[in-house]
Amino acid sequence: MRIFIDIETAPSQQAGAREQVRATIRPPATLKKAESLSAWMATEADGAAEIAYRKQALDGGTFGEIISIAMTTECGKTWVKCRTQEQSEALLLADFGREVVRWIDESAAAVADGFNYASDPHFVAHNATFDVYFLWRRHVVNGIRAAFKLPSPSARVGRDFSCTMLEWAGFGGKVSLDSLCRALSIESPKDDGVDGSKVFDLWLAGEYEKIEQYNLKDAIAVGEIWNRMQGGGAAWAG
Repeated sequence: MRIFIDIETAPSQQAGAREQVRATIRPPATLKKAESLSAWMATEADGAAEIAYRKQALDGGTFGEIISIAMTTECGKTWVKCRTQEQSEALLLADFGREVVRWIDESAAAVADGFNYASDPHFVAHNATFDVYFLWRRHVVNGIRAAFKLPSPSARVGRDFSCTMLEWAGFGGKVSLDSLCRALSIESPKDDGVDGSKVFDLWLAGEYEKIEQYNLKDAIAVGEIWNRMQGGGAAWAG
């Protein structure tokens, strides 16, 4: 089963996380004088610490956490959940796992008797090494074992899971989801004014439904891009 997926992430929500980052902040190496160092620590250190803390959302899952997951399939199934600030990441991952298993079971039941159905899902994402590896790491951190094969960082993109960015730009190349949607005349998830840089502040404000809407649009866009790349919706030349 091919599942198009997207995740939204945030910096660590563990107690003391901000303080731990703040303790690592040092003035720029270009500052040498004691008064300059003291002034920087008094006026700039807190801002620098907040920037460094927020970057945990992009660290690949070592400290950053998943706050929302969205999925869709080629047959139109959709699922999305954004956890509240009171809910744990472990609960979100468990709900995600149960839904994947339910989709697998439903698909297996729909095929003819005796068909050798591959039960492990094949995930597709944009910049998939971020989403898929992040998911695997957070399962490990939370002590959760998925009931299906979840690709680890040792898995091979293009074989164990797929990436729309890789398909388009090649190894080492990059293209944003927004740019690719616009190039292919697919509705961009960013058209409503929400993007990844705004998700954490929306989450802190309790805008969980808005995050879910954005997250699901990302996953749907990935599916539409993938379908186009495989020849779906394309006209024959000639």
